[in-house]
Amino acid sequence: MNRHLSWLAWLCMVVVTGCAAGRETPAPPPMGRITATHAHPTPTSHAARDILLAQQFDLGGFGGGPFGCRNDLSLITHNRPADHPLVWVTSSREPLAGQSDEVRVVLGESSVLCLYGFPDDKPVTVTVKAGGRTYTTPVKPVAELGSDQGGDLFNGRPIETQNLGDGVLQSGYMQFLPPDPAREAIARAGRLELTARSGDSRSTSEVPLRWEKKGAATDAEWEHSHRIAVYGYPAGAHVPIGLYRVQRDQGGGEHAVLERRVGDVIMPAFRVAVFTVPEELFRLVGGEHAEDPAYHCLAVPGLIDCVT
Repeated sequence: MNRHLSWLAWLCMVVVTGCAAGRETPAPPPMGRITATHAHPTPTSHAARDILLAQQFDLGGFGGGPFGCRNDLSLITHNRPADHPLVWVTSSREPLAGQSDEVRVVLGESSVLCLYGFPDDKPVTVTVKAGGRTYTTPVKPVAELGSDQGGDLFNGRPIETQNLGDGVLQSGYMQFLPPDPAREAIARAGRLELTARSGDSRSTSEVPLRWEKKGAATDAEWEHSHRIAVYGYPAGAHVPIGLYRVQRDQGGGEHAVLERRVGDVIMPAFRVAVFTVPEELFRLVGGEHAEDPAYHCLAVPGLIDCVT
């Protein structure tokens, strides 16, 4: 009797197990298939980094708001008289909602050199150390600033400054676009360090670098280097360079129409890249004049002006 019961129990176990096995869900696909799928990203993820050229645009636009050394001085000293000399560089600003004012320099933006507490009748020298090099600039006080500012803190030419009163000296406007290797070093560090000296007076400051502008500009010695510096776009972005034909209308405005894409750059982590213009293209954009009824120029996305 006991042997019959044991045999029945064994038979039930086989039947139940077989039934349960018949109801199991299919096994998932091997992990190798999932890995292979992720190893080939869709085109959308790559295209998201591409930036498109405008098919056409009107040249010119609104510049930044008013800026200058006097405005910054109150931010630095918190509206209290400073008891020591100061030196800094400040750039044009476009106030954003919710953004507090600060003294900062913007790559590619119109900027001025500021001095406070230095004599306007004695030699002043400004020094910038970046990229393993030292750039020295003499400051030249003048009664009235000239129309052409040849100095830019990196080419060794004197920078004219005008006395605004109350011990403030301010230079004329210049585009802040250091040459390499200083440009890469400053971009990586995220700040501009400079020192001003005059006799026993000395001041050193670090001005934060901000990425508030995307654009491009001809590099130093453009006539020989044929290089364009592209800056401010997100790291990893593919930034195209376009050839545009510019036509003047009867009202004096200028309208640019894209002819073709001539190349692109991939933005590195420090967000400054260089594009070398091919010789035949350089002859095209360099041989024409902006005074001609129609001419060609190069431009990048988001910039409503010609680079060349």
